[in-house]
Amino acid sequence: MFDAVLFDMDGLFIDSEPDWHDAESEMMKANGYAWSPEDQLQCLGGPLSRVTEYMAKCLKGAKTPEELGVMIVDEMVRRMSGKVQLMPGSLGFSRTLAEAKIPQALVSASPRVIVDAVLSGMKDKYFATSVASGDIARTKPFPDPYLHAAKLLGVDIENCVIFEDSPTGLTAARASGAFVIAIPHYVTITEEARLKVVKSFQDIGLRDLEAWSEINQRELGRSL
Repeated sequence: MFDAVLFDMDGLFIDSEPDWHDAESEMMKANGYAWSPEDQLQCLGGPLSRVTEYMAKCLKGAKTPEELGVMIVDEMVRRMSGKVQLMPGSLGFSRTLAEAKIPQALVSASPRVIVDAVLSGMKDKYFATSVASGDIARTKPFPDPYLHAAKLLGVDIENCVIFEDSPTGLTAARASGAFVIAIPHYVTITEEARLKVVKSFQDIGLRDLEAWSEINQRELGRSL
């Protein structure tokens, strides 16, 4: 079995992408810009700095990325505090891992204040630790957040499995050296070596993880 399971947060473990879209749309509308689904796709997976730089460009400099960052973080903290919506099957899958004593971490490109608001709003949670943007120097699409999570858990990243949903997150996950499971919602992901694609947490269980772990060991063996 894998040494640990590492989860992305937004759009993967929690159903927050609609909140991000609404918050960004309302903020941009207040500044005279019609935020489109195409704009939203450009910002999928963060990190926040990339999102606010894109928004500032759309506003032609009327607001700085720093100003937009403060506004969107405040709004998302308000939305997430006590109102967390989970993705289908995510909590049940996490509970199954906990019962099997498999360590888990939540690894997000969102700022710590948003991650903490999410964790506070979850009645049940089984994460041994969490990593947020700002905890370390570089966030996604760099692999550093996942490498840091593995270090905090005291496990080998190559024998971890990462669950992700966005291109930005998948870039980070793949670069970390971990086995990766994609649960995409807005983009199409193609399976590769050590990258599997599933529709939902409701479609997987411990037997699937065991099978993927065996595949992971074989793939790692070929590369040695």
